[in-house]
Amino acid sequence: MLKVLFSIITFCLMAKAHAAGFANGNALIATPIQGQVQVQCNGFNGSGTALYTCRDVVMDPQAYDYFVGPQDARADKVELMAFHEDGSSRSKVNNYDGARGKSRDAFNLWISTLFQKPLLEYGRNTIRYKIFSDNNTPYAQGEFGVVVQRGAARQCPAATYHSTDSNDCNSQYSICQRYFEEYRNCH
Repeated sequence: MLKVLFSIITFCLMAKAHAAGFANGNALIATPIQGQVQVQCNGFNGSGTALYTCRDVVMDPQAYDYFVGPQDARADKVELMAFHEDGSSRSKVNNYDGARGKSRDAFNLWISTLFQKPLLEYGRNTIRYKIFSDNNTPYAQGEFGVVVQRGAARQCPAATYHSTDSNDCNSQYSICQRYFEEYRNCH
């Protein structure tokens, strides 16, 4: 009986070790958050007021995550190709620590800026991965699914900030970042 139990546990651990996906899971929730901030600026460089409506979409558990895959010290690069429900796709490459079975850096799953685009979109994302060895030959490949659901919108309470720097009355981005950080993304 003890041998059977040991075999089952060993099999489960091996299956988990070879399952590819993101370190924090493949089920994500993107939640819209918003709130209003009034900023009153009065300092050596002038005065003013501003009223900002801050909006963002936060990813839970997180917007950046590590890819976890097969372990082999020969592997040193991973490519992820995401296929979205709308037919679009996006590809990202990262260094890979084959001995640990993990990408060296976290992949951008959700943040969209002027200089970077996220890997994922709302809905079901099919991720195909390829792992390469040091001479750029494919070592392993596979596929896994990631689902991004829309979370219920959250509202932060209204806030007022007083600043001694008049630039804060012209900097919605930094004020909104501070606001969402202080209110823990409207939790």
